[in-house]
Amino acid sequence: MMADYGGTSKRKILIVDDIAFNRTVLNKILGKSGYELAIATSGDQALTQLDVFSPDIVLLDFMMPGKSGLDVLRIMKADTRYRGIPVIFLTASDEMEYMTEAFNAGAVDYITKPFKAAELNARVNTQVRRLDDADAIKLKIQEQQELIHVLAHDLRNPLVACRGLVELVEAGDADILTMGPRLRQSMQKCLDTIELVRKKGLLEEDVSQLSLEPILIRREMDSVLDDFAEVMQRKGIRVINSIPEDLYVQSEHTSLNNVVFSNLVSNAIKFSYPNSKVEISATESDGIVEVRIKDYGMGIPEFLMPQIFNPRKVTRRAGTLNEQGTGYGMGLVRKLMTVYGGGIAIDSTAKSADNRNHGTTMMLRFRSAEPLAQE
Repeated sequence: MMADYGGTSKRKILIVDDIAFNRTVLNKILGKSGYELAIATSGDQALTQLDVFSPDIVLLDFMMPGKSGLDVLRIMKADTRYRGIPVIFLTASDEMEYMTEAFNAGAVDYITKPFKAAELNARVNTQVRRLDDADAIKLKIQEQQELIHVLAHDLRNPLVACRGLVELVEAGDADILTMGPRLRQSMQKCLDTIELVRKKGLLEEDVSQLSLEPILIRREMDSVLDDFAEVMQRKGIRVINSIPEDLYVQSEHTSLNNVVFSNLVSNAIKFSYPNSKVEISATESDGIVEVRIKDYGMGIPEFLMPQIFNPRKVTRRAGTLNEQGTGYGMGLVRKLMTVYGGGIAIDSTAKSADNRNHGTTMMLRFRSAEPLAQE
């Protein structure tokens, strides 16, 4: 299954009414406002659509044959999957006496029939703004968690590399003078990551202010693979890196190396089976460079694919040897790829779906660049 390079989503509204005329009027008014709409003609259909359509808001007729709107609301509020969805009742003026009961059951508002476009849009927009505000708070909390991910996960890789180099020296298998440059490189990565978070506000709105420049991507990828050399050796992972040595892209050094490449290589190793391989390649065409990181591991289940880049979802999974992760890295990777003027896509088949042809390919698209004069 393929997850696209980008895209935005519209708020989804479920309209529940047993009268065709009412559904037509609501569909016409709200359709002009750009919402994604779905229709249910009964209480039972409404409950089915909660699973199928996953609405952000429900417009619910109060009086319907079979399950009433109040019945549907009570079922929703009793289910943790749906209790957070705001419900606006659609009611006739002679049903107003029942609204107190509806509010006590969890309704957030009501709209009286016949519908007036201005009132309908105003009441729906109020709920949309509340949802947007709540999502903004959730996103801020997740960004702080991503900050911890950067400092804990992305600093860990160069530090592990430092430890491995020191252990080689202590065991007498290497000379400190020989290991010195690699130790300095790994320690500098740690300092660069801290500085990026501290000065650039990596997870704040001003991430767009990162200074982009031509980056030699083979050099960055080789550097990241050096950090994971011990992990790859321990797991028996063979990496084939065929990125051309003269290919430049528009990017930012520290975030590309310590966050984007580091997260994707880490995931490829984590979800690969022992003694398998990872293939890394890059091609250029019409000013676009596409980097591919392909593994033959456990793959991503189809139900998780739409959530991989969703800032409201956490897709934490254990690796093939039960390696643990935070589940936050892909949202940050996508954000940075957008800042670079590019994008990211995933093509994956889970082993549970195909026991022979399984694995994941990460595809990064960059704008190509020319090297600076001094290079």
